[in-house]
Amino acid sequence: MVDEVHKSGKKVIVNSELIGGLNLDKHGVKFLKQIFNVDVVIVSSPFRTKYMKDLDIYTIQRIVLIDSLSLETSLKLVSESSCDAVEIRPAFYGMKYIDEFRKIKDIPFFLAGFVSSREMIEEAKRLKFKGITCSKETLWSYKTK
Repeated sequence: MVDEVHKSGKKVIVNSELIGGLNLDKHGVKFLKQIFNVDVVIVSSPFRTKYMKDLDIYTIQRIVLIDSLSLETSLKLVSESSCDAVEIRPAFYGMKYIDEFRKIKDIPFFLAGFVSSREMIEEAKRLKFKGITCSKETLWSYKTK
């Protein structure tokens, strides 16, 4: 499957939380890169990004905003992280606080979590998010205006 994805000119993106049985220490990361040729890994732990950077894997740091303390902690985490991009969830809070994140780091930002309408996708585009992740299949083929 990885070969087919690469042949079509696309990147292989893996959500580290959805890989059962794989420890994402330096050996696990090396395994993902050398055996599966993974291009991008979405991670929750900022400590794992170092191993990935050493192997030239693009990293997306996942941020979950649940209250003002998590916002404060996440802003600090992003400012200190070596990640290449950040995914902010849930989408509502990502859109609300994107300016705060952009003030501390000039990297791509993605939106995720409860993206449920075309209007939300259009708003994410207006706010200049690099992209969104969405589990609502009816939105997968939606093309923005």
